[in-house]
Amino acid sequence: MTASSQARLVCTPGRLRLEGPLTTHSVGSIWAEALAALAAQPQTPLTLDASAVTQLDSAGLVLLHRLLHDPRPASAPVALSGLAAEYQPLLERIRTASLTPPASPPPLSPVERIGAATLSGLHTGRDSVVWTGASASALWRALCRPARLEGARVLDIMASAGTQALPIVLLIGFLMGTILAFQMGLVAQGFGAGLLVVNGIGIAMLRELGPLMTAIVFAGRSGAAFAAELGTQKVNEEIYALHTFGIDPVAFLVLPRLVAAVLVLPLLTVLADVIGLLGGALVMQAFSVTPMQFYHQTLATVSLTDLYFGLGKSMVFGLFIAQIGCRQGLSAGQGPTAVGVAATRAVVSSLIWIVVIDGLFAALLGQWQST
Repeated sequence: MTASSQARLVCTPGRLRLEGPLTTHSVGSIWAEALAALAAQPQTPLTLDASAVTQLDSAGLVLLHRLLHDPRPASAPVALSGLAAEYQPLLERIRTASLTPPASPPPLSPVERIGAATLSGLHTGRDSVVWTGASASALWRALCRPARLEGARVLDIMASAGTQALPIVLLIGFLMGTILAFQMGLVAQGFGAGLLVVNGIGIAMLRELGPLMTAIVFAGRSGAAFAAELGTQKVNEEIYALHTFGIDPVAFLVLPRLVAAVLVLPLLTVLADVIGLLGGALVMQAFSVTPMQFYHQTLATVSLTDLYFGLGKSMVFGLFIAQIGCRQGLSAGQGPTAVGVAATRAVVSSLIWIVVIDGLFAALLGQWQST
């Protein structure tokens, strides 16, 4: 770099002289030196001499503005001299732009807020329909041509998702059985109807609490993991790479998770049912119901229909949890918080849909039993 292309700073008492071009390529070499020279004379009025400046761009204008408006006592101002007339309007524009805060948009009227919320809901509904159609299409193609579905990948996801959720599922199932037995036993003890508590425990665990609590745990663990995995791939632009290679992300990433969730959640539900019944049998001994009595009363009360009903419900839970987790992951935005937001949305949405689906199944069961 030649001397004529370098910016220079000449410091004398009461004067700072800038020489050469003040451009993006050269101003960095004197930036810190100029600020230090300004700070070295805090009580002295200074003249900023720009008569020897040969070239000036936005970076140089910012340096001049910074030097001219550095916080100083009123008795020690900084005055600019010698700046070419062609640069004066640009410097003034920078000054006014820095002083004028950006105008905030006017608040929306109630009608505009309603319209914005309506449009947002319509867009969300449209995206949900498109997503459901893409997932259903991928699932149908896999059913028509099972060879397209990678069985090893599905088994890996099942092992991973099931392993993550299994300890909590067993703990929650055991606690549900013990709590249910204890609460119902206290009420039934006064009527001498301890065996009826066994009926309630068996039906509640197989039809309701087993599938429901397993789905909630699965949503919090594996559903959030699905969203985090796909969200990370979205942030790292791996999804765009799949599109570039002509690979359908729904078939490659989403479909194995859907199948794995539908298959593994009933298995977890069976384990939750068994451990819940064991917990109930353990507590019922305190109410004079032996484990053998508990076993025979359970067999006499519950049927395979109750078990199949709970397993069918858990399969639907698994389908929705995987759908929501994958969708939130693939729709994650950019930035450091995008993955966390996607995982949070996946869990919240899954919990809402679990409750809604559970209510629908309860209504269907009631309608079926009344006919």
